[in-house]
Amino acid sequence: MEIGIRMHNLSDNRGKPRLIQQWQYLWRQDFVELRHGAKVTEAGWIDDVNAAGSIVWIQLVSGKGRILIHRNDGIDLWRIES
Repeated sequence: MEIGIRMHNLSDNRGKPRLIQQWQYLWRQDFVELRHGAKVTEAGWIDDVNAAGSIVWIQLVSGKGRILIHRNDGIDLWRIES
C-alpha cells in the first residue's frame, strides 16, 4: 500500500515546474523553463552542464539555437517533470 501512495504522489508532480537551485543536478534532455522573476522568458532542453553546476547550455524550443547561461546571469531554471 505504501508503494502505491508513493507512486501516486510522484505522478501528481508531473508537468509541474520545479525550481532547480543546484544546477549540477540537471540532466541532459531535462526540459526547463527559463524565468526572470515570475516571467517565463524561454524554454528548452538541457544540452550540457559543467561539473560545478555554474554553467548550463540549453537548446531552445523557439528555434533560436543553443544558449549558455551562467549562474550569475539572474535567470532561474525550472524543470518540468515528465
